[in-house]
Amino acid sequence: MASSARKVIDNIVEFIEVKTEQIKLRIIARVARMLSGVLALSMLAILTFFFLFFLSFAFAEMINAALDHTYYGYLIIASVYFLIIILVVILVKSRKLQKWIELLIVKLEEAKYEQERDN
Repeated sequence: MASSARKVIDNIVEFIEVKTEQIKLRIIARVARMLSGVLALSMLAILTFFFLFFLSFAFAEMINAALDHTYYGYLIIASVYFLIIILVVILVKSRKLQKWIELLIVKLEEAKYEQERDN
């Protein structure tokens, strides 16, 4: 009888250890997935920055040539970026940008969860 109870206790302990290990592995997989997403997004952001940087210079040079001036194009492009910065600051202060990003992240996580559940 004592041996049977001991086997049950050992099985329960082993079950708890296995479940704990499964939870750890799920957490590691989720963190790895999030980090890879952040890394991919960072790389995309850097490449986009360089693209916009050189595209801005090209547009500024085109405007300079069209206006037959050496710096008006740069001023116009800088003004456009300044207006974008003001818009982003207004969105941040009103917390609309944070809410939009939060909603986007929640929807992406829900979609991933549903996809994992279906598989």
